[in-house]
Amino acid sequence: SIAARSCGLGSPRQHLEGSFQAKRMAMVEMELPPELDDKKAGSLYARTDILKAMSEFFNDALPRMGFQEDHFWTNIRIIMCMVCCGFGCYAQFVLKFPKDRLYIGACVVGYFLFTGIVGLIDMFVVKTSVMCVKVNGESVFVDVTMNQFSSEIELKLRGRSKSVSHQTSAGDYFDADGYLSAEHVHAAFVKLVRRFEKEGKEGGEKKKDK
Repeated sequence: SIAARSCGLGSPRQHLEGSFQAKRMAMVEMELPPELDDKKAGSLYARTDILKAMSEFFNDALPRMGFQEDHFWTNIRIIMCMVCCGFGCYAQFVLKFPKDRLYIGACVVGYFLFTGIVGLIDMFVVKTSVMCVKVNGESVFVDVTMNQFSSEIELKLRGRSKSVSHQTSAGDYFDADGYLSAEHVHAAFVKLVRRFEKEGKEGGEKKKDK
């Protein structure tokens, strides 16, 4: 109606077109970037090489797919490591033994304390993630896990309150020459994102029902 248009509400058709355009933009952002370099594992028998190729792919592809990186925990780790280096440098180049032995002891305690905090962050927060991105405004870790003596690779999206994962053989992502199949990894990642978003919506609906 004229009143609705004057209030800036728009017509139902305009709302439908707007939602369609938003979905279309989301689909474009999820498309695989065409300009990515080929990723190759030096050896298909080396777990480190496989995880390195997967990590390089996600770090190159996700920002170009429109995902915003979240550097919060990375920055926390950097600050903690800088504090550790500060303790070490101060004890090494400023303090003198045995005159300042108490201060040297305090620096040693501080160094191991902050190193322990970094270790706890790696163990309980970062875990096996290759990066952290925003999905619907929520910080989500992208975990790539491959156990020792196993050919299975697990991809996981891990948020604060929920997570989704997909596990398959490394042969589904790499060819016989060690080259990473970007299309297969991208397809698996997109499915995980859709599942993660779906679980988020279902969780929100359950909270509203309560």
